[in-house]
Amino acid sequence: MKSEKRVLLLLAASAAVIILVTVLTLFSGKALSAGPGNGKATVKPTVPVPTRKAAEHSVLAMVKEVDTEEGTITLYHLEEGGEITLTYGTAADIRSKYGNLSYAASLAFGDIFRVEYDTDKQLVRMQESSEHWELHGVEEFSITESVLTVNNTNYKITENTVAYCEGKKIEKGEVKSIDRVNLYGLGSEILSICVTKGHGSIKLVNCGEFQGAEVTFGDEHYVLEGEPSYLIREGKHTVSVAGEDKKAAAQITVARNEQLVIDLYEYGGAPAETAEVRFHISPFSARLRIDGKLTDYYEKDLTLTYGEHEIEAELGGYVTYKGILPVSKPYHTIKISLTERKTPEDGDGSGPEDGEPDDGTEGTGDGQIGTGDTEPGQTGTGDGEGSSAERRYVAIGEAAGYTYDKDHSTFILVPEGAVVLIDGISLGTAPVEFEKILGTYTITLRKQENEKKYTVTVEDDGEDVYWKFPME
Repeated sequence: MKSEKRVLLLLAASAAVIILVTVLTLFSGKALSAGPGNGKATVKPTVPVPTRKAAEHSVLAMVKEVDTEEGTITLYHLEEGGEITLTYGTAADIRSKYGNLSYAASLAFGDIFRVEYDTDKQLVRMQESSEHWELHGVEEFSITESVLTVNNTNYKITENTVAYCEGKKIEKGEVKSIDRVNLYGLGSEILSICVTKGHGSIKLVNCGEFQGAEVTFGDEHYVLEGEPSYLIREGKHTVSVAGEDKKAAAQITVARNEQLVIDLYEYGGAPAETAEVRFHISPFSARLRIDGKLTDYYEKDLTLTYGEHEIEAELGGYVTYKGILPVSKPYHTIKISLTERKTPEDGDGSGPEDGEPDDGTEGTGDGQIGTGDTEPGQTGTGDGEGSSAERRYVAIGEAAGYTYDKDHSTFILVPEGAVVLIDGISLGTAPVEFEKILGTYTITLRKQENEKKYTVTVEDDGEDVYWKFPME
């Protein structure tokens, strides 16, 4: 009996020891994890989750520079002027015009964004602007210190307008009307001007034997006086000087913001055997064949020998132009406007049968270009396939104070036999063709005892205009 009690006591003691050891082990583990020193526990740091601050400012701005190493974006403030430098981080929200996520390294000089940032100039969000308008490849414009005019519309140049070229800001006064530019604006104001093709200059020296001669380069014509300098678009050009007894021609390459000196004494003794010819064909996708050979003419000066050349301009859906080009001077500019081919529903003879070429004068109507023997008021017939539209190049645009496009025409096809008047000036009976008047004006039609008036608006879109008016 005593033995059994002894066994029970031993078992109880063993259990107590096991429990004590377990408790001590647990406490010793916590003490070890507390680390050395005073035994206080070390709190493991947590990684903060980036938070986006509220945007305090929203501005329309243009990208100047991105520094990916410093994490900064420098912008031109297009509304208030000056520059802004913002920092950006992983929380910055950068998006394309269509809302797609983008990144800072993809931003380029000249990009326009709606930008939001906080009081610490930390970028919150920027999205490519859809507020502004854009005009690309503008070549025909005029510019002053405060106004830029294109397509007969005036736009304000403000203190905040930014002009730039090849990723560098330039003075607005450096932009000239002979440049090729892209325009970006908001309403009636110009936000920025990007010069895609700038200008240099040429100076003519040793001009004694050429005084009074005609100086030609590109589409520019001047009378030589003294030793002149001219602004000229950068690129390759042929400069010709044609006097009564002497002619000189030089092929040159003009660099941006540089002056090239041409010594006429070096060029005056050599007769020119070839000429530079620039073709402007509308629509621009038309194909050109010269002497039967398909030729790439877009924005190029072509070299042709003196003499006559057969040319053909064609495009599906348009009437093919065929004609003879007489090359007789160092530089020619040829303009050809193809007209749309009429469908059977339109009727026969509802417009000119051929495109209209122009080398500074009206076409002669017999397939020959630039002979200058057709005057305003004469009737043209395409290239020999007569037209039922009477051509009446009356100076109605100037006489009535309108602006007009002398390189394109308006055709009134229907009602046939009706007298066509604008501001009381008769242009003949329909079908009739006259210079393309731009803007809004009223056309009066009279046929027998009936009279109808139609107010029309014509835009300067570089195309011919066709009207068919009812008399009912």
